[in-house]
Amino acid sequence: MSLSDLLKEKNIKNALIVDDVCDAVPTINDIDPGNEDWPTFNDDLLEEHRNKISKAYPPASDKPFDELIADNDYIAAVWNLRGELGVICEPVFATYIDDQASDQHHIDLAIEKLKALGLNCETSGRDFIDAAQTADLILIDLFFSKTQDDTALEESKNKLSQALETRRNNPPLVILMSRSHRLEAKRDEFRDDVGLLDSSFRIIRKADLEDTDRLERHLIRLAENSIDSRRLATFFCTVEDGMKKATESTLKLLRNLRLSDIGQIQQLLLNAEGQPTGSYLVDVFDRVLQHEIERDTGIIDAAIELNQFSTSSHPPPFVAGSPELQELVERLLTQNAKRLRLPGALEASVTFGDVLKISENVDIERLKSEVLVDLTPDKVLLVLTPACDLQRSGVPRILLLVGTAKLLNVQDWSYGNDARTPAIRIGQELYWIKWNLKHIDTVSHEQLNRAFQSDDLIIAARLREAHVLELQQRVLSGLGRVGMIATLPATFPVNVEAYYANTEGIPTRLEVPELAEGAVCFVGRDSNSAPALRLIMTDHCCDALTDAYAGIDERQVAELARQAFNHARTSGDFRHILTTGIKLKGAKDNRWTYIASITGQDANIPHMGLLAWNFQNSTNVLIRKDLLKAGIILLIEDREQTEAPDFETVVRSGLIQPEPDPT
Repeated sequence: MSLSDLLKEKNIKNALIVDDVCDAVPTINDIDPGNEDWPTFNDDLLEEHRNKISKAYPPASDKPFDELIADNDYIAAVWNLRGELGVICEPVFATYIDDQASDQHHIDLAIEKLKALGLNCETSGRDFIDAAQTADLILIDLFFSKTQDDTALEESKNKLSQALETRRNNPPLVILMSRSHRLEAKRDEFRDDVGLLDSSFRIIRKADLEDTDRLERHLIRLAENSIDSRRLATFFCTVEDGMKKATESTLKLLRNLRLSDIGQIQQLLLNAEGQPTGSYLVDVFDRVLQHEIERDTGIIDAAIELNQFSTSSHPPPFVAGSPELQELVERLLTQNAKRLRLPGALEASVTFGDVLKISENVDIERLKSEVLVDLTPDKVLLVLTPACDLQRSGVPRILLLVGTAKLLNVQDWSYGNDARTPAIRIGQELYWIKWNLKHIDTVSHEQLNRAFQSDDLIIAARLREAHVLELQQRVLSGLGRVGMIATLPATFPVNVEAYYANTEGIPTRLEVPELAEGAVCFVGRDSNSAPALRLIMTDHCCDALTDAYAGIDERQVAELARQAFNHARTSGDFRHILTTGIKLKGAKDNRWTYIASITGQDANIPHMGLLAWNFQNSTNVLIRKDLLKAGIILLIEDREQTEAPDFETVVRSGLIQPEPDPT
């Protein structure tokens, strides 16, 4: 399907190009008051010139010149009279006019490209809010002035935010463009401050509008995912609106509670249960708010639409450093640390779900004698005794489940059936906890109080009730897990290097600066619940890689590798696997594994590349069977680890399964 047909199919018809070059009159941000040509201009003004300016802008006859050149209306008057004022204006506006000509050239290129694709194309300067309401695609300049400073950036962000405010549930596709070298550095800030979705946002250098197909590539990705992007935008919009209504409704209900009502609740319920009033009301607010959110028809309808989300053509992330989904998991499983200030029980030092850990100032021998539990710095304790039993020492001893806390790394993320808390924040670090269902211990209230008073033991975190109940059920009854929300995949940062096989059969590194953005390894599971790993790079990296391989003269490539090399760079298979993600199952640290081709089976090219993970001997001469498949060569290395996990470690963890040697 051609790009034109794709745009029609996705109902993308109207494009709007927003750039200050389209404004007819410059502003003080375009013509700097500090311009050294202004004093000369003022000295050269004749009386007849001053009269013309004063007639066009009367305040010019009274204001000091320093104030006038900082006045947009004065700038406009001089600009409109420049034909009559003659050559004395030329130095003041020379740089602006040159910049305008350069920017206009790129705007004309964009218009030409968009019209060639069958799009209706309009242009606008800074006042584009009305025009943006009917646009399906907006190309907008990063800076709204020639100074290209932070003020100009804020103006473009604010104007676009205002334009999209009325269509938050149906936003346009947005491409941010600039000739500034700050474009890439500012893309994250622009996207997040405006509130754009990653899948409906791209950037392009204005220079790339000329003699490249970067704009067309961006349009393909934006169009392919436009329907799902719109569904997601609608969901976020309805959630935002629904949250406001749910909060108002919840507060209205809670405000109906009179002080006397709270007194009765405290006397008839909370005192007996041993729960503090403030902690109880926060719990009530949580549950009532959740109920009110669930009753919002807009949220439910938008969520139903998301059930149609397509995974067959999902986009790569555009901004490097994809959000770490384990951060969401941590929030699903644990309460915020600040909530620990609200005790769970009036007369008990701990509550159901508290995670206990030894303090930094611990006297370990004293602690062991106090609680009679063999603790080490990596051990944690989970309180499994219900809060009502903890009140007034309702049970003589507190039930504890012992676990081991470890820093969270890629080899630790698993969907196995073991008892674990997959993500929990302890201090400033993200950990996971392996709970030992065979290691149960108990302590008395007195022992625990002494440990807290001695500052040997602290409450490091508090798990949410559903997760604690799951662990409690597994410990006490073995009746199976309590249903809870599925755990999200995790993401871990990795580095990627690209190579080709030179004429001597040695992997030679390709210099691809864009790879410095890094990539992420998603760890999840497939439809059969088997562990799955996938390498995801930004589409900026994807484009740079395909361009880098396309620029290699095949005469530089080993003769045995040329068939796979030419297939990889001409068939579209390489671009496809980069876009959808490279499967890492089978990637080993001591040898190359093979990247399968998609369309090369009929041409007897079943494999088109080599892949390795933390391979220390990646630049050795390739043996014949590897060389035949060495069209592209990718090396993946873990980041932010003192010691990268080797393949055998990952296999032992159950994260991936070993595969037979490829043939």
